[in-house]
Amino acid sequence: MKIKKFLANDNQEALIKVKNELGVDAIILHQRKVKQKGLLGFFKKPLIEVVAAREENSDRIERSIPRKAKPLEYKTSVEELQNKIIHIKDETRNIEEKTITEEVTQIKTMLNTILYKMNKQELPDLIKAIENTDVSEIFNNLSKQGLNDELIEEIFEKYLSLKNEMSINHSELEIAKKAINSIIEKYLTSENNVENSKIMFFIGPTGVGKTTTIAKLAAHYTLVEGKTVGLISADTYRIAAVEQLKVYSDILNLPLEVIYKPAEIHFAIEKLKSQDLIMIDTAGRSHRNKEQILELKELLEQIQEKNVYLVMSCTSKDSDIEEIVKTYSFLKEYNIIFTKIDEAIMFGTILNTAKETKKTISYITTGQSVPDDIKKISTKKILNLLTKEVER
Repeated sequence: MKIKKFLANDNQEALIKVKNELGVDAIILHQRKVKQKGLLGFFKKPLIEVVAAREENSDRIERSIPRKAKPLEYKTSVEELQNKIIHIKDETRNIEEKTITEEVTQIKTMLNTILYKMNKQELPDLIKAIENTDVSEIFNNLSKQGLNDELIEEIFEKYLSLKNEMSINHSELEIAKKAINSIIEKYLTSENNVENSKIMFFIGPTGVGKTTTIAKLAAHYTLVEGKTVGLISADTYRIAAVEQLKVYSDILNLPLEVIYKPAEIHFAIEKLKSQDLIMIDTAGRSHRNKEQILELKELLEQIQEKNVYLVMSCTSKDSDIEEIVKTYSFLKEYNIIFTKIDEAIMFGTILNTAKETKKTISYITTGQSVPDDIKKISTKKILNLLTKEVER
């Protein structure tokens, strides 16, 4: 039996590939959508993955699947698939050739995978069938908050697992929140978290509040942690941005340097080298303007050891967030700050972004007050945002 995996843009293309490679007698064993590899692949249309097989010697093994089998549909019952697995296992008893046995084992594994996928397909119906009103409401709210389907399914599976372990001593609502908290912890802090340099760059689109965010952090480090902070403005496109940062530097009594060319940053950093931290405000760049992005890249390449923070607004649409992240994919290491939490009505994008980028969400800002309205990210805060409509 010959087994082969095919990747195609759609079902029609996949079937053509199967027919050309394996012939009209080929059997479709497994079919699913898969994301393309790499960070950029997240933003592309999923591919169709098809696993197909064709028996090479029909006289050596009796076919247990019809000659012109249709692609396996999810309407097939679990019991029928399990019977097929047993049937395939029984057939191997009279076959001496090792290669055939291995191929049958592969088919068994594939069918078991299909059973698992079928159960995942039933998740929405299972959620609707939850008897506990509070738990049902909490999962519906996750969808309303814009959390993507993969995360909701992952949380639901965790909930079912914890329910078996904890049902005696905990309410179902407590178990559901623990499941959500577990998935938040899994993705919120990335292994790629990089905060090991005194030099901090703040980048991102126009209008997300980078300058105000810098002021909040500078005030926090100065007034709360007692550190010395120096400021650099590289945003000379907007006079107002330099003036705004100057106002904050005067109020907090912080040194401020202004640069007009990327190479000038070395001199500015040299002047501020005695400071515990150096925060650099960059110009707001349109993620659709390649020339501006190249200018930013040139600035960032001037300094090797640095922490970079990509600042984005929580009020942005998911499609805009995806495009922004894609634009800055030339950066290998960066953390994320989400602003305007107080203006947003959906918060799923925070966890969606953390999962897909595998970057740490360092801070969120919740208003205009300096320095109060900036918070270190926490699982408790995100849990409250995602479940706020069902808090009791």
